[in-house]
Amino acid sequence: MSLSSAAPVTRTVSSARRFSTLTHVQLAALWFALFAQWMTVVPVIVPDQIARLLGPNAALKEGVSGSVIAAGAAMALVVAPLAGALSDRCVAPGGRRRPFIVTGMLGTCVALALLAPFDSAGTVLLYTLAFLHLQFWWNWAAGAYAGLVPDVVPPGERTRASAWLNVMTVLGSVTGNAVLLALYKPGHLGAALGAFIAIALVCLYFTVRGKREPTPVAAHEPIAWRAFVRSFYLDPHAHANFYWVLVTRLFANMGIWSIFTFMLFYLQDAIGLHHPVDVLNALLGAGAVLAIPASVWGARLADRHGVVAIVRVTSWIMAGAAVGYVLLALHPALVLVVPVALVFSAAYGAYQSVDWALALEVLPTGSSAGKDMGIWHISMVLPQILGPAGTGWMLSWVKGFAGAGPAYVVAFAIAAAWFVLAAWLVSRVRLAPGAAVAVAAAGD
Repeated sequence: MSLSSAAPVTRTVSSARRFSTLTHVQLAALWFALFAQWMTVVPVIVPDQIARLLGPNAALKEGVSGSVIAAGAAMALVVAPLAGALSDRCVAPGGRRRPFIVTGMLGTCVALALLAPFDSAGTVLLYTLAFLHLQFWWNWAAGAYAGLVPDVVPPGERTRASAWLNVMTVLGSVTGNAVLLALYKPGHLGAALGAFIAIALVCLYFTVRGKREPTPVAAHEPIAWRAFVRSFYLDPHAHANFYWVLVTRLFANMGIWSIFTFMLFYLQDAIGLHHPVDVLNALLGAGAVLAIPASVWGARLADRHGVVAIVRVTSWIMAGAAVGYVLLALHPALVLVVPVALVFSAAYGAYQSVDWALALEVLPTGSSAGKDMGIWHISMVLPQILGPAGTGWMLSWVKGFAGAGPAYVVAFAIAAAWFVLAAWLVSRVRLAPGAAVAVAAAGD
């Protein structure tokens, strides 16, 4: 793998050629593997292992768990844009993204294996280092992969590509939770991690063997590091839509990660369940299944009404679901948690179905798609720092003098506020009239 001082010119894919369903599935396969891990390791495995290291009734488990997850997200905040930008300049014969994707996924497999010993012993510090190691490789692969999509997907296929990425997100989440239900037992994480490693290798093979990348063409010159660093700054006046998408996506993800990270403890402490891991896995799996038709429906509505409208409506629905969690914290009842969780999952599925399409609509033009999508990726990663850490320590503090119910009332009220901000501000995005519809129609 070699790097050039400027982003290499690539041979572009013809927008007139329609992708087959198989091509879309192969391209999105890596997202399946990553979400099988992300939607299980972060919300279930990390909190459960932290609770085992500290003791299940430790007063600070929320704060420590949130801080460990936030530290991992801080790693992602740096690595994803860096990997994307470096892959822009890579001139490897097989494609500029491939070396980063392959090494990232192989590194992920090693890092997953290193989590297994913490089921029986270890310290929070060592566990944090192991989780940071995993986050590095996750984002080394994901940062470059985010640039692969605009590299190979022509404009007429972007709505379909976004929908397929969301379908694989959902299927990966379902599969990950099925793996935990079948193989994860307290103190015996090895079998589940082995399954995640196998899934990662199979999906890596399908993505690499799928749609061939454009061939980079550039001179082999050293990187001008000062210009490289400056390239991360985008003029807000020239790219206002890009920044509004960043801000609104950041707010939506603040709401998601203020809820998602602590659902295990919410079910245990506020709802009063004795075996919350099994219930959470079932809820996540059922929600992910429901999100599949919701994502298809969301993509079709986006073709008709535009991606901005769907992002706005789904953000309002997620805000309403967060208010539902507030009411349930006041009057705990598992039977009522289920419909609220399913409504939230359906809205989130529809939101994600157009998430990539909206980003691609406002992406700055040029050959630095990896860097720009890496910057876009920050709006998903930064909330994983601020949400878990801030909400986690707030929960530990309020629980100390008011109890679990009031603590989660405050947490979910704040989450609802984030969704309201996302729904309100996304209207500031100004796409050309009929742009989303035109993009969809071009692929028909």
